[in-house]
Amino acid sequence: MEVPVLSKLLQISELKDRVEILAELIEEYWCEILVGFCALFLTYAVILLIRDVKSNYPPGPMGLPFIGYLPFLSEDVHLDLIQLGKKYGDVFSIRLGFQNVVVLHGGDAIREGLFKPELLGRPPYGTLQFINPLTAFFGDNMSIWKEQRRFLMQTLRNLGVRKTKFEEDVMVEINNFLEVLTSYKGKPMDLKSALQASISNNICALVFGKRYDHDDPRRLKDLDKHKKCLDPKHIRDYIDTFLLEIESKNEKNLTTTFTDDMLLTNILDLFVGGSETLNSSILWFVYGMAAFPDVQKKIRQEILEVVGPGERPEFLHMKCMPYATAAIMELMRWKTIGPLDKRYTVADARVGGYDVPKGTIILANFWNAHNDPRHWSEPEKFKPERFLSKDGKSVVKSKYYMPFSLGKRNCPGESMAYMELFLYITSILQKFDIGFPNGMKPAIKGKLNITYRSESYLVQFILRA
Repeated sequence: MEVPVLSKLLQISELKDRVEILAELIEEYWCEILVGFCALFLTYAVILLIRDVKSNYPPGPMGLPFIGYLPFLSEDVHLDLIQLGKKYGDVFSIRLGFQNVVVLHGGDAIREGLFKPELLGRPPYGTLQFINPLTAFFGDNMSIWKEQRRFLMQTLRNLGVRKTKFEEDVMVEINNFLEVLTSYKGKPMDLKSALQASISNNICALVFGKRYDHDDPRRLKDLDKHKKCLDPKHIRDYIDTFLLEIESKNEKNLTTTFTDDMLLTNILDLFVGGSETLNSSILWFVYGMAAFPDVQKKIRQEILEVVGPGERPEFLHMKCMPYATAAIMELMRWKTIGPLDKRYTVADARVGGYDVPKGTIILANFWNAHNDPRHWSEPEKFKPERFLSKDGKSVVKSKYYMPFSLGKRNCPGESMAYMELFLYITSILQKFDIGFPNGMKPAIKGKLNITYRSESYLVQFILRA
């Protein structure tokens, strides 16, 4: 047992000697090291200056050699970029490591940029690609994205997302969710887990054709069953539609992206994109209603006038409920769930009067677009009235309102999201008063992750008589 110990001690002694030698070298040659570093930094600065002058590249902070501006960014990247935008303008650049990044800061610059075909790409790496390497909707392969997006949009229409079928499935799940809220009998609860299970079930209804009880382990085991009982005359869900497309392509001997692997990766994308955003939005809305009881009261009054106390809310009611609609829109502006959208230039482009070369990452800062005092009065405040006409009878949408992104890369599930948001919110407020326990008024904070997620707060759902 003594030999390994002695060996370890010798290794530690050698390491200590090396550290001491390194320290002596730094002490002896610190002046040369400092001059070398300054020369490197000066060269880096001159290269950036020449690039910006010659190429009409957007201005921005210099950063440091090799690592760029990375050390100066916090967890709240969207807020850091707003401060830079105040200094450098509506289109500016930063360097993150070895990657050039152009930030679209102003609402007009975002609108100009995201509608350009040159900005339709996605970077070849990112968080969602790491989670789902084969992703069609969040990946950088343009041909796969075009084919799969076109198919998804058509499938959503065929399955009735904008009609009654999907709405019926959602309302079944909402009724189950309301029973969960009722079971707490007004006691403080953390809503996150119950809501996540409920929202996921809506995606299950779309993908698998049915809901599952909470924590049911059978969710992804039904794919083989779908194959065995596939009936072209009776399309039940997204999986059926996709499997039929696979058969059709194979019969025609076409080279295609429709495979079992692509089906599984699309299902994962649907769960990530379809549940994460909606889950975060409803949580923010619940906390907002607890924080702003006057707004909660106005929405409930509109529900009682249009729907009634006993009838079930329907999506068609939304057009007759301007205040509730305005409150939903204000929520998505006030707490922008997706504050940054990442694009990639597939060709040289010109945005905001600047030249942006091919292979540049583009960041559209929707948080700034939704909080820019040039376009919004008192943007830090929650005011549904900003989306209403002067008489309060109709909804007025600003061109700087862009919660689902813009252009061909916008969210394909926008209509589905509005439907679910409206049905959940009106169904909850029709039956419950929402509040924080013991009259607490916490500062509602969030953190940027895949979406801008709220922190957890206990809330009470008091059943109305």
